[in-house]
This record gives sequence, C-alpha cells and structure tokens, in this order.
Amino acid sequence: MKRFVRILNEIEEWTLVMVLLGLGFLCSVQVFCRYALHFSFVWSEEVNRYLGVFLAFLGAAVGVKYGSHFAMDLIYERVSSDRFRHCLKVVVYLLSCIMCFVVAWFGWAQAMKLRQFGVLTSALALPKYWAYLPIPFFSVVMGVRFFSGAAKHLRSMINGIPFHTNALSKE
Repeated sequence: MKRFVRILNEIEEWTLVMVLLGLGFLCSVQVFCRYALHFSFVWSEEVNRYLGVFLAFLGAAVGVKYGSHFAMDLIYERVSSDRFRHCLKVVVYLLSCIMCFVVAWFGWAQAMKLRQFGVLTSALALPKYWAYLPIPFFSVVMGVRFFSGAAKHLRSMINGIPFHTNALSKE
C-alpha cells in the first residue's frame, strides 16, 4: 500500500511540474507570437485559463500533503499542553476536511449542470464540464488528506505523543 501511495504522490508531483512548465511555455509562445509576429492563437487563452484552474487545485492538494499552506499558529505556540494542541489541530483539520467536501459537492454539481446542458468551450469546442472536474476531484483529495491529518493528531493526542507543527508532512 505504501508503494502505491508513493507512486501516486510521484505522479501527482510530476503532473504539477509538467503542467506548470507547459503553461509557462504556452504563455511564452503566445506572447512572442502576439508581439513579434502580430498574430495569436485563439485557443491559447482558453487553455491557459483551464490549466490555471487545474494547477490551483492540484497545487492546493500538494500543499495540504506537505502542510505548506500558511497557518495562524499563534494559539498553538501559546498553549503549553501537547494534548490541547493536538485537539486544536483535530478540530481545524476536520473543519477543513468538511469544507473541502462541500467545495467538492458543489463543484461536482456545477460540472454536472454544464454536462447536462451540453455547454462547450468557446474556442476549443470541448465539453466545458471537463474544465470543472479538477475542482471536485482535488477537493476530495484535500479532504481525505485533512481527515488523515486529523486522525494522526487524534492518535497522537490519545497516545501522548509530542506535538509537531507540520504533522501532515511527517506521514
């Protein structure tokens, strides 16, 4: 199971890198063509917009995996009890998990509405709901990771393990 998760993590990170490089390359080509050659690709702005949404949600999922999102940890620093720190993390992670699942639910509903109505993208004429699918997918990934972090802190609280501020990245 650990090997499977490691392979998925590598695929996720390589996808993030390759899509980011592709987006940068496509933007550079578009700018060069627009200003040096006086023409532009009609489809590139649309592709860039959808790749940006994909990158935002994939990057957020990777950020949850490594615990690299910004956090207000003043309360954690002021509390002397490791049990209470773990308890606060459990609450925060569970609330974040619920929020991610709510975003996933509404993202899925929006994508299915677009699918139902048969809306197509303007330049590429592809089904528009494809561009919305990263929202529920990566929101579920983030929700699962937050739930995993909450479970880890709950186990640590029960077993009396000292508090570490970057718990998700220590898994």
